[in-house]
Amino acid sequence: MRILVVLTAKATLHLLDGEQHPSGFWAEEFVVPYTLFQAAGHTVDVATIGGVTPTVDQTSIDPQFLQYVRPAGSPDEDAANAAEYVRVIERAPQLQNPLAIESLGEKDVAGYDALYISGGHGAIGDLPKSDDLAQVLRWAIAQDKPIATVCHGHTSLLALRDGEGRWPFEGYRMTAFSHEEELVTNMAGRLPLILEAELTRLGARYEKADAIWDSHVVVDRKLTTGQNPYSSKALAETFLRQLDEA
Repeated sequence: MRILVVLTAKATLHLLDGEQHPSGFWAEEFVVPYTLFQAAGHTVDVATIGGVTPTVDQTSIDPQFLQYVRPAGSPDEDAANAAEYVRVIERAPQLQNPLAIESLGEKDVAGYDALYISGGHGAIGDLPKSDDLAQVLRWAIAQDKPIATVCHGHTSLLALRDGEGRWPFEGYRMTAFSHEEELVTNMAGRLPLILEAELTRLGARYEKADAIWDSHVVVDRKLTTGQNPYSSKALAETFLRQLDEA
């Protein structure tokens, strides 16, 4: 099967206080699903807005930061994971020459079996603002394609509306990076949007894990959502099972 992976093209995020905060895509949210998709024998293409080579958020490959965020984890494991993320990112040819979202037409979307939208705070800066990405997603929905998204990748869904002006995912069960998790980041109170609040406002039936940073995945119809970076593996495995069943 062919899977289209969408990544943010933003290397910084404009915060409410005016700071251009270094950002990008979150390493684990790309590397883990990408690796599992390829191991399952699927073809993976990467697309960004403008066909810009995506930037990895440096904190997502910093073992000390990973240990700070989730101190219950093993420092050795965090270091090994960070090294693996860097290795995969440096060797993934799709990251060096991504497709431009704007170049994709309805027939191009029809040529893919599924879409996966990766996260990272950088996604807030461009994914919900792209009319071209919204059109790609409308085509995917109309063609009944399975869609998966993790963490802040859900920002890509915010601007979608159907022919009656309604959000197409109204009433869907889903999860995403929680407000509680946002509050422990160094951008708390300065982000241009809080994803949990936005999804709830639009009509999502939002769910989250019992504790922050725990893995949590929700499937509702053709939409699969993961809460945070640590949900990436479970999300990808769940998505692959859906593709196998399809």
